[in-house]
Amino acid sequence: MAKLFEETQINGMVLANRFVRSATWEGMAGEDGSVTPKLIDCMINLARGGIGLIISSHTYIHRAGQAGPWQLGVYSDDLIPGLTAMADAVHKNSGKIVMQLAHAGFFANAKLSGHQPFAVSDVEGMAKSPRKEMTVQEIGEIVRAFTDAAKRAKRAGFDGVQIHSAHGYLMSQFLSPAFNRRTDKYGGSVENRARALSWKRFGLSGAVLGKTIRCSLK
Repeated sequence: MAKLFEETQINGMVLANRFVRSATWEGMAGEDGSVTPKLIDCMINLARGGIGLIISSHTYIHRAGQAGPWQLGVYSDDLIPGLTAMADAVHKNSGKIVMQLAHAGFFANAKLSGHQPFAVSDVEGMAKSPRKEMTVQEIGEIVRAFTDAAKRAKRAGFDGVQIHSAHGYLMSQFLSPAFNRRTDKYGGSVENRARALSWKRFGLSGAVLGKTIRCSLK
């Protein structure tokens, strides 16, 4: 048990201990995904409570990717000041913070986003309302949105980013043969289904983000 309290490192990022707060939806962001004082207070309490690494709640990278109400957003440069305040608050309390980047895809909330949800494939019978099967061009646009979001996280002072590829969200949908019935280069084999998730596709290299921000995949 004592080892949990020891200082450690993740790819050069020094953590005060081995306690990690995994990404958890707080429901404290503004209606537009902006950071609120209540959300900053939550992060401060986590850092003061001794959490070595905080991973933010799933943060939507594109307006069409919003999953639910009061969800944190990083789809616009207008959100950077609030995100900067949140990262600064964690750092001032001796913590580290990573932003989880997400797109809900098939499970996006059209009423909140104002956009028809994207689907990797238009699978009949899976949804009660229409879904739009993504074109190759739209896949490229979403990948670039992830890259832009990672750059905003860096500008805001976050210590890293995590790509959300679990829980049935968009990047998970690419991997799943239940959701991915495509016959182009993004469907079929495991290699093709994983194509959209490659670091090369995201452009999340050291040349883009530098050596001070870490990238991971959930």
